[in-house]
Amino acid sequence: MGQNPTSGLLSVQRRKEIYALAQKFDIIIVEDDPYWYLQYLSANELSVKARGKPVSTSFPPDSKHNYNTTSGGRSSGFPFLDSLVPSYLSIDVDGRVLRLDTFSKTVAPGCRLGWITAQPAVVEKIQLITETGTQQPSGFVQSLIAELLLGPSPNGDPGKGGSKDGSGWGIDGWVRWLEGLRGNYERRMQIMANILEEGQFLIQDSPHRSSISQSDSDDYQMLHKTHLYDFAYPMAGMFLWLRAHFETHPLFEKVPGPRLSQALWLFMTRKPYLVLLAPGSMFSPTQQIMEEKGWQYYRLCFAAVDDDLVEKHSRGTVNAFVDFWAIDDVKKIDELLDDLENESRLAALEGENQVGRADAMTHWASTLTRFQGLFFTSPLIC
Repeated sequence: MGQNPTSGLLSVQRRKEIYALAQKFDIIIVEDDPYWYLQYLSANELSVKARGKPVSTSFPPDSKHNYNTTSGGRSSGFPFLDSLVPSYLSIDVDGRVLRLDTFSKTVAPGCRLGWITAQPAVVEKIQLITETGTQQPSGFVQSLIAELLLGPSPNGDPGKGGSKDGSGWGIDGWVRWLEGLRGNYERRMQIMANILEEGQFLIQDSPHRSSISQSDSDDYQMLHKTHLYDFAYPMAGMFLWLRAHFETHPLFEKVPGPRLSQALWLFMTRKPYLVLLAPGSMFSPTQQIMEEKGWQYYRLCFAAVDDDLVEKHSRGTVNAFVDFWAIDDVKKIDELLDDLENESRLAALEGENQVGRADAMTHWASTLTRFQGLFFTSPLIC
């Protein structure tokens, strides 16, 4: 759920279809689900309100839908957990699913501690591999999580758990924490999506003399509607994907699309915008995909900062698009790209030049050191 980097969310029906294929070809399913708790079914409601249609018709229209009881199963006892699209484990009848969970996305990024849910025979083998490999996760992190959830041990431990009275969160507290975390991220997603929805079209007007006006002094306004970008309302995860419509840029016929894409990325890192988006080219699985369409996309992170910064920099992103589309001189694009091209030439002289995404990542890393308090972060730090 919330697959990284796509933020994709698979419906129950789609999971059943994939599971049937796994049965047919005897395939093990490893379900790595760090974002399972971060599902935003309100994205469908937002999309219907703004565009008249949902992001996907594969999900119930009611964001409070109970998956466990409506499928003939038993409630978990927590409405929040019941409202989440179930894991592959819920349809596993062969013991072919291994589900991976982690505390790193729900407690703290440095909390490199997780757990595996699978059939006993598989778990036993994994334990043997662990004992001869990593041995165990960090003992310090294990102690921290144990005390947070369970509280101090009963044998005189003077520590303090996560609850106000010093006891541990327990299951109830843990689920409340997850629900609150999801609520915060969902609110930020809505703020970003609403601002981007409002700004995706540039409306321009220019005066013309009307040829059918009642008098020679009558003027009318011709409105031009330019589509700057579009995006999908994210239904899970921490990211929103945006596709820039470079074909509507006034220089598209004179400047190659990938070059415009690089220039826009650099343009956004400058004042007054100071936003850093992750270019889609760095996620492209092949060179061909990167060259054909990867350069059209950007990934935005809405989970990293508080609401006020989400709003501020979402508007900054819209403003950057509007101002970039006002550039009609090729020389200005060339000037924007001078820094990037100079760095690439320097890297080549040092014998460290690499093709494709590596060049861009070198520049992104150096840019990160020049800007503080950036909002949209590349995967180098998120």
